[in-house]
Amino acid sequence: MSILIYLILGLLTSLLFPPYFFLPLGFIIFPFLCLLLGSNKKNNSDLNIFKNFSFFGFGFFISYLFWVKNPFFVFEETKNFFLVFLLLIILLSIILSLVCTIIFKLGKKIPIIFLIPFMFTISEYIIAVFFYGFPWFTFSLIVSSNESLLFSLKFFGTLISSYLIIQIFCLPFILITKVKLKKEIGYFAFFILLPIIFLIISNFNSKNNNLNSNSIDLEIFQLNFKNNDKSLTPEKKLNTIIDNIQKSSADMLIFGENNFPYLLDDLDLKILKDSLKENQELIIGATRFDKNKYYNSLINITQSKVIYFDKIILVPFGEFLPLRDSLTFLESIVGPNNYTNGKEERIINLPNKISFIPVICYEIVFYWKILNKLNYKSNFIINITNDFWFGKYIGPYQHLYLTKIRAAEFNKPIIRVSNNGISAVIDNNGKIIKNTELNNIEKFKHKLFLQENINFVNEHIILKIYFFIIFLIVTFYYLRKNV
Repeated sequence: MSILIYLILGLLTSLLFPPYFFLPLGFIIFPFLCLLLGSNKKNNSDLNIFKNFSFFGFGFFISYLFWVKNPFFVFEETKNFFLVFLLLIILLSIILSLVCTIIFKLGKKIPIIFLIPFMFTISEYIIAVFFYGFPWFTFSLIVSSNESLLFSLKFFGTLISSYLIIQIFCLPFILITKVKLKKEIGYFAFFILLPIIFLIISNFNSKNNNLNSNSIDLEIFQLNFKNNDKSLTPEKKLNTIIDNIQKSSADMLIFGENNFPYLLDDLDLKILKDSLKENQELIIGATRFDKNKYYNSLINITQSKVIYFDKIILVPFGEFLPLRDSLTFLESIVGPNNYTNGKEERIINLPNKISFIPVICYEIVFYWKILNKLNYKSNFIINITNDFWFGKYIGPYQHLYLTKIRAAEFNKPIIRVSNNGISAVIDNNGKIIKNTELNNIEKFKHKLFLQENINFVNEHIILKIYFFIIFLIVTFYYLRKNV
């Protein structure tokens, strides 16, 4: 009976996330989890905790990541492999249950209202970095539909925001059980408010948060090329791209991931250069072939130069096949060749001391791998993608909202251009200024005013250490108290 309860709780938890955002459910799910785990805390065996959270994880991930099966249905030859997506669901469920079991065992003397947020936050972190990493799962996504709540990402970053969200959801448990935790809640509020006050003061005192005189006229092109449309020849695609370029008067023209229909080794870019007007910048995604290696690239083109950025974080089983020699039977899914990781720095410099951060597809979810000491002060981010593989319902919306939280977290505007949608201009607070509809052919213009926005990404690292120390202090306090 308990495994059925945990399975249902996992399914319901997925409804807190995009595209649903049934947030009131959180104030039922997490207090109920506190009640289930806290009522018989000392007698819960490790095996029971592992089993229950395995089913919780399976219920959550099978609903949250159900779209992962969609890429298998794009081509006829891969349809029979669609059940492979269950391996990812099972793996993530096992990681979640293992982490929760270990933390529950070590923290049995800590009040359950503090322990549960820590269990889920550490699970989120381990899933993000384990092996290759899959940071698609983050509780900070829960506030991504509300721009007024996205300030938590700006000040705290992804991981601490996730902890705070779950902690708030757990608070009704105090009313249900009448547990006396007034002192603990007071201390908790103090330790939360302290860094908030510090960061807000730092933000107001900053002199680097002002508008510059510079602006860029952008035009975004969502071409909606179908990956499995055999009637749409490379020649037709190229003609569509050239036609849009010639009709545009914008300073910067941006197309989606892999919109350029030829290998760059096969066709000179002169035809694109000649289509551009003086001082225009063209950004388009393409597959680049160089020294017998394939790269998924973002190309920045002007009449006089071409700059490449090759995708660094590739998709396993999408852009490369791990252990290819042993898993040859999966080549029909991935193809006969692996893409190669790029080596270029993640920055593209433009005239007038303007620069942007290039991000390709799901690289945007790896929040700790995007900013570095070279691009920290870049003016904005351009994220090109092709969400055709993600289906029509859940996946593309999750990807969009993950991009929203990055804009708030990095305090930088993001220009998101997807081949099939959803393309959007997102400001540095995570607010969508303009957007297209999914699976439409659309284009729109936008004047981007450039800012030198400070961000607290380095402070987020300090805050992780700060909160970890606080948790160790709490753990030590309760261990001594219950001796």
